[in-house]
Amino acid sequence: MKVLITGAAGGIGYLTALTLAEIGFDVYLTCHTNKEVLNIKEKVFDYKNINVLKVDVTKEDDVKKVLSLNVDVLISNAAKAVGGSIIELDEKKIKDNFEVNVFSNFALIKRVLRQMVEKDSGRIIVMSSLASVVPIPFGGVYSATKASISSMVKSLQKELFLMGTNVKVVLIEPGLYHTGFNQVLVDSKYNSGKYFNDIEDELYDLEHSFLRFFEVKKLDSIVTNIVRAVLDENPKSTYRAPIIQSVLARIYSIFKS
Repeated sequence: MKVLITGAAGGIGYLTALTLAEIGFDVYLTCHTNKEVLNIKEKVFDYKNINVLKVDVTKEDDVKKVLSLNVDVLISNAAKAVGGSIIELDEKKIKDNFEVNVFSNFALIKRVLRQMVEKDSGRIIVMSSLASVVPIPFGGVYSATKASISSMVKSLQKELFLMGTNVKVVLIEPGLYHTGFNQVLVDSKYNSGKYFNDIEDELYDLEHSFLRFFEVKKLDSIVTNIVRAVLDENPKSTYRAPIIQSVLARIYSIFKS
């Protein structure tokens, strides 16, 4: 079976690619830049069933390349994070974050989904985040993109049920894992703006301390859930990990009002 993983140059996507390849899948691992492609090809040289491709989900030529593969499983993992106060963020950055995380991702998902519906077989795993449940101060745009992803997937699941197709779409909502992604988000949040300039340094130090304490260093728990979403005959609609953060997010969603 052929599995395509977008945004897999590192972190969760990369480890998932290695895990599925070891199980025996033919894995197509995609990176955003040619430099990343060369780097990953060196790392996975011994894996004969891993193919590394440059795919920018916002580029039509790259999307056509993906569609030509006619994969059995798509793991939609490509994303970027834009940090900063909503009152100060440039609108172009906001639109760009939604373009990458939501609009382009779902354009690809829709087209792959149509292929799968035609053959009445396939599975799409969509990566969201617990940030969709618990909004992040100075990360509201990123949280909003993830909330959009989760809502759209949940609606899509209901639509596929009504269609009676064997194709399944599964939502993954990871919490805080130490991949470097969270640090990039924090580093982009505080940019000497007008309204929070006097407390930026304090907030910056506080958030990095928070990440050092709460981030889970090993990615095994979330990768295990992604693999389950791929392998299980009747997968759950949503997988969340790590457990403690998932429970806290559920409690927050109950009592947030």
